[in-house]
Amino acid sequence: MSTTVDQSTLPPVPRCSMLYSIKEYYYAIRPNLPKFTEKDYPDLSDKLAIVTGMNTGIGYEVCKLLLAKNCTVIGVVRTQSRGDLAAENLIKETQVSKEKLQIIAGCDFTKFETVKQTGLSLQNKLEGKTINLIIHNAGLMSSRNDLSNEDGIEAMFATNVMGPQLLQHFLDPLFLKKDSSLKRIVWVSSLAHFSSPSNYGVNWDDPTYKDVSSRPSSSVLYGQSKAINIYQAKIWADLNHADKYGIISTSCFPGILKTELTRDYSFVVKNIAKRLFWDSKYGAYSELYAALSPDLSKQGEYVVPFGEVHEPREDIKLGLSNGAGLKIWEYVEEQIKQYF
Repeated sequence: MSTTVDQSTLPPVPRCSMLYSIKEYYYAIRPNLPKFTEKDYPDLSDKLAIVTGMNTGIGYEVCKLLLAKNCTVIGVVRTQSRGDLAAENLIKETQVSKEKLQIIAGCDFTKFETVKQTGLSLQNKLEGKTINLIIHNAGLMSSRNDLSNEDGIEAMFATNVMGPQLLQHFLDPLFLKKDSSLKRIVWVSSLAHFSSPSNYGVNWDDPTYKDVSSRPSSSVLYGQSKAINIYQAKIWADLNHADKYGIISTSCFPGILKTELTRDYSFVVKNIAKRLFWDSKYGAYSELYAALSPDLSKQGEYVVPFGEVHEPREDIKLGLSNGAGLKIWEYVEEQIKQYF
């Protein structure tokens, strides 16, 4: 299977403004306070949400806020014990019944067979039910550039890009229905997409970076994965005619936050995060703005902290409509097709 993407049909890359990048980095450090919070959320008594990576950080806070509004939540995690502990704590904190929060464990986004089995489990559990919200929250941000999955694929690309796109294949038959007035899907991205490769955010010669010796810094690898998440939000909506079902698909940069994403970084970075970054709950406000706000009506919008819409980097914005985003989506499809 080829690791290279044909670049011959890509339009010229537009010039990207350094000033806009600086402006967005500054905004991320000093964002506006959230205006759309739990006091504004509708009652979600008859609604169902799927949240990946819910046992810690933003995902935990997202589940807590959803449960407080009576939403039924399916939490997708890698480790059963950690998922069970998170569920136990969430149920205590929100005083909801155990039936309101169910855990699907064993989903390791670097191991695509486990993603497939998770998808099949979700299909079995949710057959005949309405899915209202899907939040692709799970992710990996590593300080290392030499991590790979068992197929040699760079670990952040596997976790942040391929895993969610594969899982969505199993959710589509259940989700692509006009069965509720609230239908949203959130692909969690990041400000880090500004650090992605300059050619539409993708290393087209080898997006999976199987050649470890050719890998750039971990920040560029992470940035590429987050740029592709922005594409996924728009391309998924276009390919699946989301408007027909009343579904809105967005990408979301939750914020610069105190989460376990920095768990393998140095003590210095962790100490800075502890002192300067925002609490995880603020990231949940960003994601739930994307999931619940009535202000959103367009496909593929890029939500930033803590509930506003900005534009991504210029080339990535253009790539949403000029074929670049579709090209990387199709490349990922080719890599994962054996699992669906």
